[in-house]
Parts: sequence; structure tokens; C-alpha cells
Amino acid sequence: MKLHKWIDKYNKRYCYKINSKFYRGKDRGYSNLYRFHPKFYLYYLVRITAIFVGFLILKKNIISEIIDSFSRKRSAFYNPDHWKQGSIRVQEIILTLFGYRYFVPNGILPLLKEKEILTKRISFDKVSNPEVSIIIPVYNQLAYTYNCLQSILNHPPHNVTFEILVIDDCSNDSTEHFFTHNTVGIKYTRNSQNQGFLLNCNTAAKIAKGNFLYFLNNDTQVTMEWLDHLTKLFNNEDVGCVGSKLVYGHGLLQEAGGIIFCNASGANYGRNDLTDRPRYNYIREVDYCSGASLMIKKADFDFLGGFDERYTPAYYEDTDLCFAVRNQLGKKVIYSPLSEVIHFEGISSGKIAKKGSIKNYQNVNKLKFAEKWNNSLKQHLKEPDLNHGSRRLLPNKRMVFIDNIIPAFDKNSGSLRAFQLLKLIRELGYHITFVPDDANKTQPYFNALTEMGVEVLFRYPNRPGMIRELSSTLEKADVIWICRPEMNIEFSWLFNKYPKAKWIYDTVDLHHLRLKRQAIQTKDKDLEVEAEKVKEQELSLAKQANFTITVTNDEKIILEKEGIQNVCVIPNVHEPIKKPKDWKFDQRKGILFIGAYDHHPNIDAVQWLVNEIMPEVWKELPNIKVTLLGSKPTIEVLTLKSNQVNIPGFVQDVSSYFVNHKIFVAPLRYGAGMKGKIGQSLAYKLPVITSNIGAEGMGLVEGKNVMIANTKDEFIKKILYLYQNEQAWSELSKNSLEALKPYSIASVKKNLQKII
Repeated sequence: MKLHKWIDKYNKRYCYKINSKFYRGKDRGYSNLYRFHPKFYLYYLVRITAIFVGFLILKKNIISEIIDSFSRKRSAFYNPDHWKQGSIRVQEIILTLFGYRYFVPNGILPLLKEKEILTKRISFDKVSNPEVSIIIPVYNQLAYTYNCLQSILNHPPHNVTFEILVIDDCSNDSTEHFFTHNTVGIKYTRNSQNQGFLLNCNTAAKIAKGNFLYFLNNDTQVTMEWLDHLTKLFNNEDVGCVGSKLVYGHGLLQEAGGIIFCNASGANYGRNDLTDRPRYNYIREVDYCSGASLMIKKADFDFLGGFDERYTPAYYEDTDLCFAVRNQLGKKVIYSPLSEVIHFEGISSGKIAKKGSIKNYQNVNKLKFAEKWNNSLKQHLKEPDLNHGSRRLLPNKRMVFIDNIIPAFDKNSGSLRAFQLLKLIRELGYHITFVPDDANKTQPYFNALTEMGVEVLFRYPNRPGMIRELSSTLEKADVIWICRPEMNIEFSWLFNKYPKAKWIYDTVDLHHLRLKRQAIQTKDKDLEVEAEKVKEQELSLAKQANFTITVTNDEKIILEKEGIQNVCVIPNVHEPIKKPKDWKFDQRKGILFIGAYDHHPNIDAVQWLVNEIMPEVWKELPNIKVTLLGSKPTIEVLTLKSNQVNIPGFVQDVSSYFVNHKIFVAPLRYGAGMKGKIGQSLAYKLPVITSNIGAEGMGLVEGKNVMIANTKDEFIKKILYLYQNEQAWSELSKNSLEALKPYSIASVKKNLQKII
């Protein structure tokens, strides 16, 4: 196993060095012969060694990579109209062996011969009122244009209607023939004379029907949900235009947003770096985004007069548009890493500005841009510090928030609370850098935080790498919010690095109290000793922190009795849940419980419920079924399954269970903190029977909004009573929402504001 990890580690590391060094050399004008420079020899040696050892130990990914290269007949990089098939195959094998194909994105489409393309058809649905007009300007390069369109077919947007406009700037290959004979549902327009990229786009914008204009280069290939992620960001009225993460065909990053310095020179942030570094994977405001994949409202584009024609034929027009959006419309230019587009940069115009080439307009238009935006550029950085430049437009208030995992908000109460707190803190104007203690980039929860605008530092390339990333990218921290005692100890070094930061210690629940209760229930003397040790840790941390957070007032009082004076209550957040149908008493049946079963109090509760409480209930009401909802059911839980006990496991949308079950029963015998399951049931107006421990800290009143039972006999009696008494059931249901008012978004947000 160690050898496998060693191969993966060094294989990736040295393939990155090979690709990064070579393509940076290409950016400086070196030819492909640069690959033979002696500085690459050591890198090649490590790469070949990794392949050799991988073959010896039958490492699947190594074997698959090499076999694929030998079977590859086509290439995404070599046009078969210009290269012989044998030459392409040999080059692909060699470049794979030496690491140049290691990062190539999965599913990338190979280039086809023009003759073959003319035998194929591309068809899109015709849409009369599209939300988005996809504008693709083209000049020759039919093989790339075809792949661009094919990638859109392969990855259609889920929730966005669109039209495609292809504007042909007098191509002299088979582009015109293909679009007039082989396509359906594409608006194809051919210019009478060559206009250049800028005027081409302006022409298309005039005939576009969409509410949004999306400019897409023809030398691109889109990926899954690329358009959905762009359009979502316009739900915020402050957003003016949005751009994608651009990835080179060879797999390294082209751009994670653009940076403009005070002299009008620009930089593609992250160019030729790894795409999966956390610093490139959060939504943020940027100076500009490349017109290779850029979206703007049509109304805003028209108001600004389109791309400024002083930049004709091309270059700086996209940067100028972004500056106009910010400085004239007062809106934000946003980079979205979730919208990923592969870009074969420079196919039409090259990558180096040479005299007489269109690329040379980059230098000419830079001067025009500098003159136009002279006053605005004074606010930009003088020094080409890319990391600082990338964070220049972040909110001034910065918070580091640390929890055990990226909040799995639909799986456990603690995660839901953390997710909601992050949302509220964002609304209070903070940029949040979230650090999951397990360092994992867990989906779909990573995307959910990213869409919220939170920067997540996941594993890169390992846990120490994540810590280095945190140290190198985080230039300041005003507040450091750390959950749970063990993580406050682990990340205590942060307070040496940021001594002026406000330290917030979030207990989540008092761990020592939960352990002590469990020890008493299970008569475990060793656990009692452990609980005392944890208590010492928790009290020590609470004394050091600027603020200590508890989730209930009960736990606040416990800490204050121990001499802790800096305690604030930030509870779970609960809002009434809208239901399509409010099922009545006689329409409902069954008993419901929900909980994450990697939490021992939940296991104990359902074992007690099924093994001891329900057998007595079934004697009188044998048809009652019990449903045990929740993630990660253990063997102990799964063995409870029977004709009378249903264990669905994790269910993403639990609404149907809460609206059709008659009562919620949570016989918790130990635990601590506020129980999210109780608040969740109240939010659905589902009457609750629980213990004092289940109801603690919520201010619930027996008989008004909850029924309390603490012994087996009490649970049996109250289940039988509430299950058959419509009046009592209706009273509890009616009063449920009133009990949640202290835990509303507005109430919790107000308390948060006082602390941070």
C-alpha cells in the first residue's frame, strides 16, 4: 500500500513539474524542442521509474494509462488534416510516457478530419424564448468548432433554455458548408467581410433573443453543468458578469479569474498550475474574466454599448467590459470555479504577440485601455503579487471557520447548524475560509459551500499541504471560529500567526456532559474518567477564548457556574417548513425517529425504543410501524429491522416522512446540546414525545408543545395516549411553531452580530 501511494505521489508531482515548466517555457516563446532541455531529464527519470515500478506491481491506473496511449488513434491536440495518423499515435505514446498527458481532462474530445465532420450532423432544439444566447464567433478551425458544439450536446444545461448563434467571420475552410447543410437549431450567420472577434460578437449580440449573453470561444469544450453554475450567480442582483474556470487541453489551469495591475498589464491567475488547488476553487469577485467563457445580462451589455470598438479587432475588449460593469454599472465581476471550460488557447491567433499578427493588438490595446481607465487603475496593485491580487476584492472582514467535516447539512444536526451559521455569517459581510478537519472535499457539500461564496481548504495534496495552503493564502484573519475542543487544541497555532484575531470557541455541545451522562447510563467507570479529562480541556479552552459558544442556555449556565464569563448562546436554526399538504390526524400513521447513527446516543435511543418500549405498545396497537430515518445505520441499528420497523437509511428529502407520520418519538437517555431532531419535528408541526435530555435547552412546555417521558413506562403511556387522542395531538401541533421563534434566522442572526 505504501508503494502504491509513493508511486501516485511522485508520479503526480513530477508530471506537474514537467508540464508546468514546459508550458511556462512555451509562454515565453520556446518551441516544442524545449522538451529536450537537460533540466527535464531528472523529471523524466522519475516519471519513467514510476511507470516501470507500477507495471511490476500491476498498478491498475498506470497500466490503464499506458495501454490507452497505445490504443489511441486520435488526439485532441493534433489535427488529422495536418498530421498523419501514424505520426499522431507515435507522438501521443511518447508524450504519455513522459508525462505530458497525465492531466488531460477525462472525456476530452479528439479532433476529427474535416471530411469526417462533413458526414456528421448536429441538432439542437429550437427555443422561441431562450434564457441564454450562446454566442460562438468562428474563423476557420472547423474541427475545434465541431468539438465545441458536440461538448454542449454531451453536457446540456439542466435548468437553462438556450439558443446557439454561430457568427462566421469569412472562414475559408468547410465551416460554411457544414453549418448550412449539417446543423439544425443553430443560428448561423456569415459576414460579408472579415470583421474580427470584437465586431463579430457585437453583431451576434444584436440578434440574440436571450436575457443573458454568453460568449464562448470556438476552441473550447464545455463540461458538466457549466452553464447552470454561471446563471445561478445572477440570482444576486449585484452580479454584473460571470466567467468560468478555464483549463488548458493538457489539463493545467489557464485562468482562475484575471488580475489587472495599475499599469494596465494583466495576469491569468493560476496559469499553468494545478486546477485542484483550493486557492482556485472558490467563487470570488475579480478584476476581469476572459471572453473565452463570459456571461452578462443582455440589457447590461446593450446599455454599455457592447464591446468597445476602439479595441477592434480584438484583445482587451473583455477586460474593458468587465471594468465597465464594475465602474459604470456598479456591479460585480464574478469568477465561478464550478463552471469549468477546456480552452485550447491561441488556436486562431497564437499565444505570443508578434509583429503583424492579430495577437500584436494585445500591446496596442493595452495602451488604449490604460488611457481610458486611468483613474480606476490607480486603485489597483503596483506589484505583480498574484496571491494578494487575487484576494484584493474580497470583503474586508475575514473569518476562518473550522469544523470536523464540510457540513453534511442533510445528514446530521451539527452539520445543519454549521451550514446555516456560515450562511448567516456571509450575510453579515464576512469572507469565510472554511477548514474541514478531515480535509476531504466531500460532495455535494463542497459545491454547496462554494455556491454560498465560502472558500474551502480541502486536502491538497495531503493534510500538511492543506495547512501550508492555509498559511500561504490567508493574509489576515479578524475572527477564528473553531468548533469542538479537540480542534481548538489542534489549530491553536493559528492564534500565534494571527494574534489580533478574535477567538470563538464553539462547543457544539458540552462534550464532557454528554460523556458523563453516557458513563452513568452504561456504568462505565473509564468513561467517567475520560469525561473529567474532557471537562478540564473544555474549561481551559473556554477561559482562553474571547467568546465561548453554547447551543443552549442550560449549558451556558453550567459553564458560568464553573467561572466562565464569556459565554454566548448560538442555537440551532429552525424555521417553519412549508408543506404542499397538511395531513390531518386521521390521515397519518406510524412513529418516526431520525438521527445520524454514528452518534451513540441515537443508537441507544432506537434500541431502547424498539426492544423495550414498542413491544408493550404493540400489545395494544399491533399495527403501528416505526420508521428509523437517518444516515450511517450501524449493525446494531440494522438488526432492529422487521415487519414493524422500517430502516430506510439516509434519505435526502425527508419531508414525506414528517408529513405522513403521526408522532415523533425520541427516547434519548444521554447526550448534550440542542437536539436538531426535535426542532426539525416542530418545524413540520409533528407532535413530539421525548425525554428531558431530548428537550433540554429549548424552553419546551409539557403538554403545550411537547410531551416529556423519562422512563419506559412513561414512554409507553404517552405514546398510546397521543397516538389515539386527536385533541392532544392537535394542541401540540398547533403550538409547535411558536416554540421555534427563539431559533429563527432573524433571532440567531441578531445574536451572531453581537459576537462577531
